[in-house]
Amino acid sequence: ISPLGVAFLVAAKIIEIKDFGAVVGTLGWYFMTVLLGLFLHGFGTLSIIYFVCTRQLPFKPLAQMSQVIVTAFGTAS
Repeated sequence: ISPLGVAFLVAAKIIEIKDFGAVVGTLGWYFMTVLLGLFLHGFGTLSIIYFVCTRQLPFKPLAQMSQVIVTAFGTAS
């Protein structure tokens, strides 16, 4: 019964929204900010750490992992 209660709580909050376009715009900016942060961390910070630890460029291992990364991204829930 909890999922039903949560669904009604969320629905009540959605109904209270006055300017739905502004909320969607704000969520869009938040979404893009999160994606940018994940991209910078994944390809910036982690690549630098890999280079410092191994003294090798991270491009070859990233290319070898591309199929695994795509599969993980596609099946993540």
